[in-house]
Amino acid sequence: MFLDFLFRNTWPWWAAGLGLGLTAVGLAWFTGRRLGITSGFSDACSWVSEGGTFSWKMLFLIGLPLGAFLATAKGWNWTLLYGRLDALTSGGFALKAILLFIAGSFIGFGARWAGGCTSGHSILGVSLGNKMSIAATVVFFLAGALFARLLLRGM
Repeated sequence: MFLDFLFRNTWPWWAAGLGLGLTAVGLAWFTGRRLGITSGFSDACSWVSEGGTFSWKMLFLIGLPLGAFLATAKGWNWTLLYGRLDALTSGGFALKAILLFIAGSFIGFGARWAGGCTSGHSILGVSLGNKMSIAATVVFFLAGALFARLLLRGM
């Protein structure tokens, strides 16, 4: 029964958040390492372009989509639908791909500039009490709410 809860059923939001937070804090506490996807992506880019070393964060980077695929293997199907973006991009797949590429570039630039991504600051930084991460998280939420409000008003 416990294994069904752990691996076969969808976790309640509070259990998933608690598990993720405890994992991040536990990793920092016991190993002194930070759990973050931005540095793992940076390590992967260095490994491909410069032949650097294969780091443990690259396994984390590989494990995220692989774990998501395995978790949804029974009910997963391929789709090109992308929620509300579809309403904005009546130009089809090419326009959607261009917008997603531009958005991803902004996200990558912002993560590099801010010293980490939104989830890294919000999950790990806040849980470790980092004042700059707390400030960054507040700005992320405010900017996201403002942009969503402006975007939805335009629809």
